[in-house]
Amino acid sequence: MNKMFPTALLLLSSTISGATFANFTAIECNDCSATAAQQQATKALANQETKSIYVVDFVNYNVKKFKQDGDAVSTTTMTLSENLQVNNHYAHRKVNLRSID
Repeated sequence: MNKMFPTALLLLSSTISGATFANFTAIECNDCSATAAQQQATKALANQETKSIYVVDFVNYNVKKFKQDGDAVSTTTMTLSENLQVNNHYAHRKVNLRSID
């Protein structure tokens, strides 16, 4: 009985933190040009409700953030926490992605 409350608290906190890390959308575009990455982002953003998307390139070890503003899709600066969030999401690949602005 004494361990029930800490166990429930740990389960609740892991569920909440997992939902926080699952709030982004990323697509892969390996070894593609800036134009191809923007086209992939534009196509993906047209089918989603989110206003931003991350394009991940595992060949060149980089990630770009694209943001939709009206009909225009453009690159935007990533924060350090966003870069860490993407790297944590792809930790199983054992790569360290850097943001490209």
